[in-house]
Amino acid sequence: MELLKMKIKDEVEQKKILEKTVTDIIRQMGIPSHLKGYQYLRCALILCTENSEMVTSIGNLLYPAVAKQFDTTPSRVNTNIARAIETAWDMGDSYVLRSYFGNMLDKVWKKPSAAEFISTVADALRLRFKI
Repeated sequence: MELLKMKIKDEVEQKKILEKTVTDIIRQMGIPSHLKGYQYLRCALILCTENSEMVTSIGNLLYPAVAKQFDTTPSRVNTNIARAIETAWDMGDSYVLRSYFGNMLDKVWKKPSAAEFISTVADALRLRFKI
């Protein structure tokens, strides 16, 4: 019983660390917290980090899951995440963005799609947390 309690406590602690890390990353990228897309993106990255299957079906699995948590539609989730990414790409910290997206930044006209952005950052998070 004691081992089970320790495992649950560790899982809760890991979840808190993941949430803080995701929040730090998207803030460092330059996504302002007042945007709806900030909250949606944060939720999407956490879900994708915890469950890699979400990344393979962003439109059919991820956006509906995020929409359900925020009582909105998958279409609005997609639109607001895209706006948040556009904000980061246009006005964000190029050093932080380059650390995740490499030379994509050199192609000013080519910002990543929401799916590319989410999958790239979620993959980096999974590697960091060894999930």
